[in-house]
Amino acid sequence: MIEEGVRPDHFVFPKIYKACSELRNYEVGKHVYDYMLSIGFEGNPLVKKSILDMFIKCGKMDIAKRMFDKMQFKDVVTWNMMVSAYASMGDFEQALYHFGSMKLAGVKPDRITWNSIITGYAQNGQFEEASNCFFEMSGSQNFKPNAVSWTALIAGNEQNGCSLQALDVFRKMVIERVKPNSITIASVISACTNLSLLRHGKEIHGYCIKAERLDLDVLVGNSFVDFYAKCRNTEVARRNFDLIKQKDLVSWNAMLAGYALRGCREEALELLDAMKVQGVKSDIITWNGLITGYTQSRDGKTALEFLSKMRQTDVYPNTITISGALAACALTDNLKLGKEIHGFVIRNQMELSTGVGSALISMYSSCGQLRLGLSVFRELSTRDVVIWNSIVAACAQGGQGTNALNLLTDMKLSNVEPNTVTMVSALPACARLAALRQGKEIHQYILRHGLDTCNFLWNSLIDMYGRCGEIRKARKIFIMMPQRDLVSWNTLISCYGMHGFGMDAVNVFLRLRTTDLIPNHFTFTNLLSACSHSGLIDEGWEYFEMMKSEYKIEPAVEQ
Repeated sequence: MIEEGVRPDHFVFPKIYKACSELRNYEVGKHVYDYMLSIGFEGNPLVKKSILDMFIKCGKMDIAKRMFDKMQFKDVVTWNMMVSAYASMGDFEQALYHFGSMKLAGVKPDRITWNSIITGYAQNGQFEEASNCFFEMSGSQNFKPNAVSWTALIAGNEQNGCSLQALDVFRKMVIERVKPNSITIASVISACTNLSLLRHGKEIHGYCIKAERLDLDVLVGNSFVDFYAKCRNTEVARRNFDLIKQKDLVSWNAMLAGYALRGCREEALELLDAMKVQGVKSDIITWNGLITGYTQSRDGKTALEFLSKMRQTDVYPNTITISGALAACALTDNLKLGKEIHGFVIRNQMELSTGVGSALISMYSSCGQLRLGLSVFRELSTRDVVIWNSIVAACAQGGQGTNALNLLTDMKLSNVEPNTVTMVSALPACARLAALRQGKEIHQYILRHGLDTCNFLWNSLIDMYGRCGEIRKARKIFIMMPQRDLVSWNTLISCYGMHGFGMDAVNVFLRLRTTDLIPNHFTFTNLLSACSHSGLIDEGWEYFEMMKSEYKIEPAVEQ
């Protein structure tokens, strides 16, 4: 066109700049801009906006800012370009500055402006400010919050660990009859995944089917595959996987990780082969999902099998891979490979992260080499609560209860606050040592610091007090529990039995039978032991027969 002597005009230039923006081709865009200046073409507001958009899309915010400041005519579209650009690149301070300047200049924000600000606040975890903007937008007579506005609040909550709040916002969105988009659905399903809310996820899935929202894109399909896979419903996960027309790597990774979590070896191998046939190349997430998935399903052998397959590819392991592989070594008592992996970490100067450090301690202690685990602990320059928990648990489980309690004291002196996991590890050490004083101190610490009293912690307290002879205290904690599981009942029966209170143990068992819980092998082992220690021979035979006939539990000889 130029060679023919025809100069571009204000219709042509915007189209050229738009093409450069879409291609993110700054070099060509800058060349066109320099040419435009060389011929003295000023350009109208439309041309200037297209140039500004090109600089922004090509990541040249410094140039875009200088051009924006020089522009005499700035309408709402121009301001939105700057606000949205700064918000999307994470510079929310500049986004807010331009938002305020826009209002001072007498330009009224529109829906796009508000959505950019709401998204920025939500992504920064400033939910009160995001909600205030949302309600201010709702009060506008010209426009109301749309799917983007609602989704900004939902996604922001989910990404910042507030999954329940994300689901609550989605519920209100549905009530307001605002049609969700693919990001909305993916965010709420991710929230259900985080909370393991299978029923809620199924309800949202049903809502999508009724509203015919399942054909949106791969993002929605992937979110459902990941949700059902992590809820260990691999059959439904696979059906959703097969429904995705254009699968991406995320689709394959989610399904493979799901099979690993369920311990489905053959299915995972077949899918991995199918993935290769389709020409989809595995990445580090593929292998980490398989290795960590099988360790979580307690199948260390298969986890190490996939580690071996990974080593045949060009994918380089990261700290997540190393942590998963060490956990698999712990499950299989494979000290030799565990040491080799430790050597690999040292030779390659890999970061001894919390995950790797904790995994090394657990691996060595599980393989009967607590001394090496303690050595790793001492070498760590940074020791957070996870590292301390690992070494306390390793000592407690390795029969070094006194060392575990001493480490708990050192942990506090190091200004690292013990959490629920710490106490669940320390209390059994108190129980085995009959260390009532330290056990009471731990109990007081739990109460003072308001630790999350999960059933693991309640049950550990019952066991500790029971083994230390404080039966009344053990019973009091049992009664105080908001929700008792089978371990709670079994532990209390054991406490009564070990101190010769056979009839009390029997009465606890009879109360257990009035609940929805079903006694197991441990229940009857504790009950029969209580009867034996208390001379309740007839009762013991009665419950022995009940165990076989009513509960179909066959007696086993302890090794």
